[in-house]
Amino acid sequence: MMRHTLFSSTRAKGLGILLFLLAVPGLPLRADEPTPSKALYNTFTDEEEMAMGRKAAEETEKQMPILDAPLLAAYVDSVGQKVGQASRRPELQYFFKIVNTDSVNAFSLPGGYVYVNRGILDFVQSESELAGVLAHEVGHVVAYHSMNDVARRALVDRVIYEGKKAGLLDDQQVTDMLERYGGPILLFVDRKFNREEESEADMFGLYNTIRAGYDPQGLIAALGRFSKFTGNPTLVEGLLMNHPLPGERVQALREELKQNPPPTDLEKDSMAFRAAKLRLKSLPPPPPRPPKKQS
Repeated sequence: MMRHTLFSSTRAKGLGILLFLLAVPGLPLRADEPTPSKALYNTFTDEEEMAMGRKAAEETEKQMPILDAPLLAAYVDSVGQKVGQASRRPELQYFFKIVNTDSVNAFSLPGGYVYVNRGILDFVQSESELAGVLAHEVGHVVAYHSMNDVARRALVDRVIYEGKKAGLLDDQQVTDMLERYGGPILLFVDRKFNREEESEADMFGLYNTIRAGYDPQGLIAALGRFSKFTGNPTLVEGLLMNHPLPGERVQALREELKQNPPPTDLEKDSMAFRAAKLRLKSLPPPPPRPPKKQS
């Protein structure tokens, strides 16, 4: 097997360049819809990303209860497929599933796997709000956020290995780098996106909803109501664990719509959404949430 050698006669210089690349976020904020772009160090193909996402989905569904409600699941998937196909990465095959827990949260895995907690379905008040939440999660996939992180970690692992082999890194340096960048690669569910990533996913989500035919005010309304739960992080988990806070994100999206007004005939709600809400109320309550482990 061919091994990439990062250290030759200019080993120290090469290490410096790689560490510089790791510090570059590669996610510039823009005044309009961003263009999906991989980080310079992300060399994974779409096929590799989808395979990694498929494996992560298998592991996720072993640990999280998936709601057994075929009609409700089909409805959520139908809304998700609209925003997925309207996204800047329509070539991916998207999957949308419901986790049977009452916490208000959603997350995405690489390759097009999106999960919404049952609590989100209780929380949203219209189909355009649901579409906005799903479009935001698709936005993380479109922007390669998780895969850029995987590539970053893989590159650090290689730098550490080569650095140790070449004698350029001592044990303390290795420890410091592992604390900053290391850890298991496939911690997608618990990963907290940074400020730039959340803002970029918001912007992708805004334009995803518009192209899918939904009123983007749904995303803005949902984000605005999330701010009411800032004092209860157990209810709204990953959605509020990052900066900027919902109020700032709402303002950014409103400013975007002022600069680029959407069509006025976009869908706000549907009878199918109302039927889905009734179906949700008829289901047995979700299983009790296991107590969190004390650290």
